[in-house]
Amino acid sequence: MSPKPGAPLRVAFFNYSDEASGAEALIDQTITSLIARGVDARLYVMDRFTNRPYVHSWPRFPAERRVEYIFRRVTGLNNILFPSTLFLHRRPWLRDADIWHFHNLHGHFASIPILSKLSWKKNIVLSPVDQFLATGYCTYSLGCERFRDACGECPQLDLPYPGLSRDTTSRLLAMKRSAVTSSRFNLLVHTKYLKEFYASTFAGQRPIEQIYYGVDTRVFRPRARREVENDLSLPATKSLTLGLIHSDISDRRKGLLPLVESLQSLAQEMPNRLRLLVIGNSSDRAKQFATENLPIATLPFLRDSESLAKGLNACDVLLYPTRADNLSLTCLDALACGVPVISSRVGGQPEAIRDHVNGFLCEPDRLDEFAQRVAQLASDDELRLRLASEARRLAVAEFDIEIYINNLIAYYHRFNRVP
Repeated sequence: MSPKPGAPLRVAFFNYSDEASGAEALIDQTITSLIARGVDARLYVMDRFTNRPYVHSWPRFPAERRVEYIFRRVTGLNNILFPSTLFLHRRPWLRDADIWHFHNLHGHFASIPILSKLSWKKNIVLSPVDQFLATGYCTYSLGCERFRDACGECPQLDLPYPGLSRDTTSRLLAMKRSAVTSSRFNLLVHTKYLKEFYASTFAGQRPIEQIYYGVDTRVFRPRARREVENDLSLPATKSLTLGLIHSDISDRRKGLLPLVESLQSLAQEMPNRLRLLVIGNSSDRAKQFATENLPIATLPFLRDSESLAKGLNACDVLLYPTRADNLSLTCLDALACGVPVISSRVGGQPEAIRDHVNGFLCEPDRLDEFAQRVAQLASDDELRLRLASEARRLAVAEFDIEIYINNLIAYYHRFNRVP
């Protein structure tokens, strides 16, 4: 359905939750910015935690989630048994929406086969932030290439999410291939890395566009160190403060706790020069690695942008030793705060983190390289300040939220069509 002349563009966003981690923060920023531009935008979620006026509960059937959970555990088949997906268009606002924009389909809230059929009636955009849409199960293949053929014998069945009760990866891959290739889905990804990945799979049969997402550089900006330390009740220090920040510090893919342990020897070589600031759920687990030469301060997961910006400004450098990633929003937030980032050279990370320009890139799992770069920054204030200045400059020039919203609105208008 085409928008009526003079009527605002109407966009329905869908996600499993309105509050969880960086993805949800990005959705919130996006919708808020779109509304400020005159777009009529709403967010529909399975799990609602906030009272934001634009957030609405997913219209599901009674006991549907419980039935789906039992079905998923018994059969091992995910993202199929959600009959409520078929009736979304019966809601008047959703029926008249110009675009349905889905995020994080691995969150168990929609039926992918039903969405495929609905895409012939509605303009549906899928925004995967990982590899899930083209694999039998995993969010990141970590070098496994079975998804290129038929999956099976999955080496990652123990992942805490998306969660799989048995190895049905070959059947799930066949389901996704059938659904995507028979659909009229439009894929919108946020990095060149992910665009190239999906173009190399069966998803490449659908239109794929790439737009970098952005951060609010008015919120995420450099601030006075002592001010943010006071606000966060952190002790003042002259040591180089190393930040480790994620929604779940124990996430194995991010590799944060192993890096903490490896920094102990570096701290012994540089006594009274380093401090760790660990922020996120399970951050207290990092305290077991504290030593006389490596003090460790911890904070819980900071959900609001203002608090996170303060946490980042309490750091001299952000360490992000991820094994696989699209492009970390936390890393973009850090750059906007003028905080250099040391990260792994994986996924879309090099598209924002420029080696020796606004941070450093290390080979994944080479924790010794991370330690070497930390030592380099601890010994060279001029280098650290130069990287910090360039971090802020690039974030404003290339990753500001307003640039993203401009491009997103243009994208919506470009492919909005009469089915």
